[in-house]
Amino acid sequence: MASNEAGEKLASLQQHRANASFMAKEPFSSRRSSYGWILVGALGLTTILSYGTTQYLFGTLVVPVSDTFHWNRASISSVYAVSLLLAGLLGVPVGYLVDRYGARLLMTLGSLLGGLTFFGLASAHAAWQFALLWAGGMGLAMALFLYPVTFTVITTWFEQGRGKAFAVLTFLGGLASPIFFPLAGALLPMMGWRSMLLLFGGMHLVIAVPLHGLLLRRAPRRARSQKQQEHALLREEGMTARQALHQRPFWTLTVSFAIAMLGNTVLFTHQVAHLIQRGYDPVLAATLAGGLGLASLPGRVGLNLLSERISPRLLLGLCHVVQALGVVFLILAPSVPWLLVYVLLYGAAFGAISPLKASVVADYFGKKAYGAITALQGLPIALCTAAGPVLAGWLYDLLGRYDLAFWLCAGGFLLAGIGIALTPPARLWMHPSL
Repeated sequence: MASNEAGEKLASLQQHRANASFMAKEPFSSRRSSYGWILVGALGLTTILSYGTTQYLFGTLVVPVSDTFHWNRASISSVYAVSLLLAGLLGVPVGYLVDRYGARLLMTLGSLLGGLTFFGLASAHAAWQFALLWAGGMGLAMALFLYPVTFTVITTWFEQGRGKAFAVLTFLGGLASPIFFPLAGALLPMMGWRSMLLLFGGMHLVIAVPLHGLLLRRAPRRARSQKQQEHALLREEGMTARQALHQRPFWTLTVSFAIAMLGNTVLFTHQVAHLIQRGYDPVLAATLAGGLGLASLPGRVGLNLLSERISPRLLLGLCHVVQALGVVFLILAPSVPWLLVYVLLYGAAFGAISPLKASVVADYFGKKAYGAITALQGLPIALCTAAGPVLAGWLYDLLGRYDLAFWLCAGGFLLAGIGIALTPPARLWMHPSL
């Protein structure tokens, strides 16, 4: 009897400890997730501002700024290209600093630098001043506050529901172009590009700086024993960066991503100028460009969910083919309805690309060195991102129109889609240790 009672007491004590442990974990997980969603909302708002006033805004500045400083299209495009290249090259050290010290100080400094850079740009009275400020100041600012940094923040705060958090963040980020393209198109004739840049600089200082400085913090971590840490390490899956570099899919995917990104930056930089050159009203041109963001929203959610049933690699390849078709409509468009078809096709496909790329890379290489592998892919992508606007501007200066540049973009999208679709399935290339 004594033995049975002792056994029952021991079982009861163990159950009590298990319940206590469960109750302790639940509030921790709940609090962590709740604050994580606050960060998703805050970062969604600052992402709209960050992308809207940097990557999307420049397309509306090409014509007025080139007229002010008497630049040709290749020269002004090279300024934007250098800023993208600098942001891409700084991605590796910035990612290391975010991992080590958190994103609060870096993102706050990025927004502060972005706001002050806009003030400097508005006061620039020489071409070299504008070029230096946008290429250097804005390039560094973009490295500090765009998606690579915000994705890292969300990854550290969400152990569960991370995919949903990414979907919400990118959905909010997709509002940047439908807000800022038409907004810039309306403000330019009203106040001029200098006053408009002062306004956007003030928005960075008043909105983004406080949100990043006051809300961002490092995710709390449960204390782990040495044994638990070793067990977690053993559960890591995937290839190292060195192993990935020796796999053919790394190169086929990287080249395809880079070619597609080249086409995307050409369009974002020059589509408004192309429409103006074709005789469309500047406000209408900016509004149509902004419509790409609205058209991208269903793809950001719908195709991402569909990728759970259909290979994300095949969906990604299909998206690039649809982009190519959309660009054909842009080139041949004799009227606004054709341009609307371009907006719908290209926008829907573009919206799905970022989450699908993330899924494809994870499928092929796992999570063990995901950050390092994507950083290595980012280097050639950054080079193509920088080269695209410059080459398109050079072709415009040579031919007086953008048609050839856009036809090359369409061919590039088609080539990228075929390259991704023909890459062997991920299961044939996963490392034997998996």
